[in-house]
Amino acid sequence: MKKHVLQWHIIHRCNLHCTHCYQQDHIGELPFSVLEDFFRQYLEFCSAMNFKGHINLTGGEPLLSEHFFTLLDLFEKSKITFGILSNGTCITSEIASRLSEYSCLSFVQVSIDGIRETHDSIRGAGNFDRACEGLQNLRKAGIQTMVAFTCHQRNYHELKEVIHIVRKNKIDRFWADRLIPIGGSKEDILTNEQFCEVLQILTKEHNRRNIFSHTDVHLNRSLQFLEGGDCFYRCSAGITLLTLLADGTLLPCRRLPIPIGNCSQSDMLTLYQNSSLISELKKETIPTECMPCPIAHLCKGGAKCLTYAVTGSLNSKDINCYYKY
Repeated sequence: MKKHVLQWHIIHRCNLHCTHCYQQDHIGELPFSVLEDFFRQYLEFCSAMNFKGHINLTGGEPLLSEHFFTLLDLFEKSKITFGILSNGTCITSEIASRLSEYSCLSFVQVSIDGIRETHDSIRGAGNFDRACEGLQNLRKAGIQTMVAFTCHQRNYHELKEVIHIVRKNKIDRFWADRLIPIGGSKEDILTNEQFCEVLQILTKEHNRRNIFSHTDVHLNRSLQFLEGGDCFYRCSAGITLLTLLADGTLLPCRRLPIPIGNCSQSDMLTLYQNSSLISELKKETIPTECMPCPIAHLCKGGAKCLTYAVTGSLNSKDINCYYKY
């Protein structure tokens, strides 16, 4: 049985206003009865498709939702695993202690966007320290911690220093990926040379895991095998990944914002089975320019979301691929 992930944005409201945020609207929350129906739809979808479901709860900032813990109770009762994607600033010791009571909670991920000065320039003054405090509260509560780093022109050169900070704070897992310019400036996208530098650092740090640092530096994103990584990741959008926005809009991925439909108007399974977009994504078409490449069948052309954001095409070669075959 394959694992399926639903990234569920239960709220679009946030206590921060990050410069590269995808979320531009701040609509009100739906009633819990509607959220409960969305959850039922997901369980039925997984059952029909023979998937083992997992939910990553996010926002906005999910901890601002009045329904947050009520939903976690629902997940726990249904015995479905879940993660929480947060900016970390709302995770007090009391919140962390309460989260530790959920046996189905797999991890809590907090975004760090650079060293203190850079992070605060993106997310607001004081928020680097608040995020780090939130991570420490989670650690003390025995919850698996994860840090996510989004690489772009303004912060990629701080990657090694951020990994050092993450290791020093004894975070369980670290991963980095590229900025996808949804509604933002394409000027912040990494060049191939910068992307190569990022991958060299990630690969070296991935291989450095030892008795002095248990932090797992992940290489589980598109093209991160290029400097010797051991994971030939392929885009899972619409295949084993879906995104549900706070208004019920269903997407193949948050970074591939092409609506499939709305779960308030039709159930998730019907939307999925009748979607021409999903049918296209499930073909995993290898881009024409990648066909001569001997490993194209492993990466399937790289990150569809980045290529789509820049070119408008779902079936073109990843713009940062520099593999020489």
